[in-house]
Amino acid sequence: MTQPAMLEEAVITLPSDQEASGRSFGREEIEELVKVIESGTLTCTKGTACATLEKRFAELLGARYAIACASGSAAVHCAIAAVDPEPGDEIVTTPITDMGALAPILYQGAIPVFADVDPYTGNVTAATIARCLSPRTKAIVVTHLFGNPCEMEPIVELASKHGIPVLEDCAQAYLARQKGKHVGTYGAVGCFSLQQGKHITTGEGGLCVTNDPDVARRIRLFVNKAWGYGDANPDHYFLALNYRLTELQGAVALAQLAKLPSGVDQRRAWPTG
Repeated sequence: MTQPAMLEEAVITLPSDQEASGRSFGREEIEELVKVIESGTLTCTKGTACATLEKRFAELLGARYAIACASGSAAVHCAIAAVDPEPGDEIVTTPITDMGALAPILYQGAIPVFADVDPYTGNVTAATIARCLSPRTKAIVVTHLFGNPCEMEPIVELASKHGIPVLEDCAQAYLARQKGKHVGTYGAVGCFSLQQGKHITTGEGGLCVTNDPDVARRIRLFVNKAWGYGDANPDHYFLALNYRLTELQGAVALAQLAKLPSGVDQRRAWPTG
């Protein structure tokens, strides 16, 4: 009769990303939201919250540019679009990923080619990628699974040898480093997610980082329907979507960004067994 009671006492309630127990929201987010609402400007093309978020995130990672967008999937789509594949081009990627990282490849007319993964890490490696390369390979997408970085130096060395850009899916790997360097800054573009299950969140949202000014411009155009905001004679330069983050989301992300280091520390401290 006492065994069920003993089992009940042993149950541990873990935080859930579906409700408040899994969130770090507080007065800081509300204060940033009030600033935006009182400003009356909710679009990132005119406001300051998203621009400030981009600046601070780039500085945090040591990247030259960061561009905010509507989701982690949008971030991957922006990265693929920046590579600008031709129909039928191949993009080598991992079989262990979210559909949001595969759909952008298909949307841009390219073909995903799945490299095998290391059985211990679940990550692609330079050796498994090498077996998938062909004359039609346009890019390589690596996913840092569960915050565990891929071995980037040999992957970048392989890609550079063949003149192929590397795109990093860092949705699960905020502040992860390899040899002192942040993931997301090894390849041509690093893609991050602000979805509710991630280290910081705005419900949905994403960020791209890059050190290449031409890539940064291409991504920013793709986020903005290819409209050249700030250009002398702007136009819609190519086919693209509206992938903008709102100033309301930017405000929440700004407050969340300050909490990122402590959030990462907490995740690392949680038992995995």
